[in-house]
Amino acid sequence: RRRALALAGTAGLAAGVLVAGVGARDRASGALAQLAERSARVSAELVVRDDPRPSRGGGYVVQARVSRLSASRVPGTVGAVDLRLSVPVLVIALDGAGWADLLPSSRIAVDGALRPPQAADTVGAVLLVRGPPRLVAGPVWYQRLAGVLRAELRESASVLPEPASGLLPALVVGDTSRLDPRLKDDFRAAGMTHLTAVSGGNVAIVTAAVVAVLGSTRAGVRSRALWVAGMVIVFTVVARPSASVLRAGAMALLAAFAAGAGRPSSAVPALAAATGALVLVQPDLALSAGFALSVLATAGIVVLAPRWRETLARWLPGWLADGVAVAAAAQLACTPVLAWLGGSVSLVAVPANVLAAVAVAPVTVLGVVALAAGPVCAPLGTAAAYLAGWPCRWLILVARTAADVPGGTLGWPGGPLGALAALAALPAAVALLRTRRGRRVAAAVLAGLLVARVLLVPRLAGWPPPGWRVVACSVGQGDALVLTVGAGAAVLVDAGPDEAALARCLDDLGVRRVPLVLLSHLHADHVEGLAAVLGRLPVGEVLVGPLREPAAAWAQVSALARAAGVLVTTVGAGATRAVGDVSLELVGPLRLLRGTDSDANNNSLVALARTGGLTVLLTGDAERPQQSQLLREGVLAGARIDVLKVAHHGAAEQEPGMLAGSGAEVALICVGEGNDYGHPAPATLAALAAAGIPVARTDIHGDAAVVANPGGGARLVVRGGPR
Repeated sequence: RRRALALAGTAGLAAGVLVAGVGARDRASGALAQLAERSARVSAELVVRDDPRPSRGGGYVVQARVSRLSASRVPGTVGAVDLRLSVPVLVIALDGAGWADLLPSSRIAVDGALRPPQAADTVGAVLLVRGPPRLVAGPVWYQRLAGVLRAELRESASVLPEPASGLLPALVVGDTSRLDPRLKDDFRAAGMTHLTAVSGGNVAIVTAAVVAVLGSTRAGVRSRALWVAGMVIVFTVVARPSASVLRAGAMALLAAFAAGAGRPSSAVPALAAATGALVLVQPDLALSAGFALSVLATAGIVVLAPRWRETLARWLPGWLADGVAVAAAAQLACTPVLAWLGGSVSLVAVPANVLAAVAVAPVTVLGVVALAAGPVCAPLGTAAAYLAGWPCRWLILVARTAADVPGGTLGWPGGPLGALAALAALPAAVALLRTRRGRRVAAAVLAGLLVARVLLVPRLAGWPPPGWRVVACSVGQGDALVLTVGAGAAVLVDAGPDEAALARCLDDLGVRRVPLVLLSHLHADHVEGLAAVLGRLPVGEVLVGPLREPAAAWAQVSALARAAGVLVTTVGAGATRAVGDVSLELVGPLRLLRGTDSDANNNSLVALARTGGLTVLLTGDAERPQQSQLLREGVLAGARIDVLKVAHHGAAEQEPGMLAGSGAEVALICVGEGNDYGHPAPATLAALAAAGIPVARTDIHGDAAVVANPGGGARLVVRGGPR
């Protein structure tokens, strides 16, 4: 039996790798990929696959499938190109007009420029588009109806206070267009993200509710099966056919058909059949992490949870044993993939999901009532949404509390190595917990680790923290940011006013060589400390912007560079530099701005720095005129910003698109303690707080580091106060 299981598992793995590999190779080496590598300008006909999502800078991000593509001239080729194909693409609309109301299945025509996708994307190319789309054919009738229902649910939910009003549509149909970003981060930290993505649990709850209603009628078995199948199809369309919804819907349809035919149904064969059929019909699912997580969670629930429930029921009430068994089984089955994707393992996910379980069914049922009643009886829809607000509030409380637990996430290697490590650790942990002595040992070890993680590690950790990529040095009222290149080398962005503080910061970081210095502009608070580097450490090159003002500062920088024998290079938008694994792309200023309140600030060099999987937006002292220019021209549209260096020490002159619209995970404010300028402005801090972006301030926290998590993402580590 073991050999048969091993053979079946190997065959399934081989088939999955084959299907996924064929799809990935087609996207990576096909005609569309070749055009994207050449940054070709094309005219394309697209079929919209999902609702447009707002992006930074006022545009939209749209999942689509290209059906026809033409180009009159492609760099490196001869002649025109006219292709008919069917490949998924990611459309980044730099202008927002005309995109918000598009519905799935709409056929549109656009003109734009192709770009290669990121390595983790499951699309063939990224298409940058300016201007509104040209509608070729409207959505099919059922997508129009689904759009009306989703809009009515948002309207009904508007009676609730924030963030519950944005959470309700996310919980019911996966509509996250109004979901508070900070709450979204809390759900992710608590391991509850699946609740806002419409998981199989939503489908199961809706199906169970329909069966319960039909149980009070005289409908026969076949009629009930047809009603259930119809409701599953309708809900799948309204909630959008994501990977988890497709998996759950396919299983529900198989169960309904089996019931209608008078045949018994079993969860494991239904899961296997649904998974195999979906991958054959839609091979892209073989590359979908969401689909893998949905299948694994379901497998854990149907295989492991029943036996665990029986064991737990000896010590716990039945309802609690059910909740713990289901949550633990799903989390255990998904852990290898979660470790691969996130480079971390959540220690609070199981208790958080157990506490959340009591609210999921009520909010889903009441939300579906509000969804269905809204178009025909608005007061009933509003009343249902109002009642759904109470379980929403409970979910918010659980997510925020779990996210605030110290040490709630355990660092873990990311990628295949992390997945294999988790896969090996899980059976060992299960075997340990099977014995009474093993459980006692595990409890003692976990308690000791928890105490050490919460109380001792923060006090004993040295500086800089392991895995740091960016450090904002505390140099008084000025900027100085260090990006590590490794082996004692770093890129320095600005050299603030306190020479001694900058030298101390570099020494503490172990920086012995600076291959590149970027001076955003020539104000003293960005260049006065340059002597701590030039003439003291080996420096490769100094980059400055085209505006040589103030003249005295330019003379000082030039003299220091000449004395140290360092090249000074004038750069502007479009320039790039690469040092080790740090790459810099200058995106501003696009044009010199004159006649502003501060020309030097508004002509700051603005750069995107990429290091260790993180993207850092370096804004210098750019004020509202330059920020507006960058957003208007769409140079940041589509850029995934992980770290935001808040412009001009957090002054009030900020565009919302550069703060809340940046989508950054963390923000840094370089500012002096007790400065006379009122920096950072309360309005800036309020905007960052409303966007849910954690902030480190050098006036309060001292040196502040951004650490790259092993599986992606950024977190802040501060030193503890200005020096």
